[in-house]
Amino acid sequence: MQTKLAALVALATATFAGAVPAVARVVPTPTQDVAPPSPNLEARAAEVCGFPVVPLYRAASDSLNDRIFTTDAEEIEAALASGQYVREAVIAYVYSPSTGPSVPNAVPLYKLYSPALTDHFITTSWAEVQSSVNDGYEYQNITAYVYPEAQSDCAGTVPLYREYDPTTHDHQFTTSKPATTPPAGYFNEGIAAYVFAA
Repeated sequence: MQTKLAALVALATATFAGAVPAVARVVPTPTQDVAPPSPNLEARAAEVCGFPVVPLYRAASDSLNDRIFTTDAEEIEAALASGQYVREAVIAYVYSPSTGPSVPNAVPLYKLYSPALTDHFITTSWAEVQSSVNDGYEYQNITAYVYPEAQSDCAGTVPLYREYDPTTHDHQFTTSKPATTPPAGYFNEGIAAYVFAA
């Protein structure tokens, strides 16, 4: 599995550095079927535990105090084209919206955005989605499928830590550091999900 992940990391890193052609945008509700993601993402997918995985990208804007987390390469390219965001990383590998429903124990990773706060965030909790929508966030889509807890039948999952800065209203998600040491100004909000390391 390490060899597959290493090859996937190299391929995603090379792909993330290049331009990605436009693809159709899908905005499902939790009760709708989710259309397959970009053929380009499917072509780059590798298998983990018998199911294809795709990169979870992160782009950041210092001027907006915001980070975008998505498996949608078109969304990242549009953010970069705006001139306000820069590429940060492929932070993890996750199951795509098209294959995720078939993965045992995987749950949706919902994506939201607040225009008033200029804040993107992701969550596995539908109750949090509903509460956040009541607080002015817009539900965007299911960006991926992830595990709600570490998996014994599918080795290699790592925690995706969630941090929040109440001053800048910015959510941060990372697999690269323990949740006990968030960046200055951020508070630990625990483990958001379990994913595959980048």
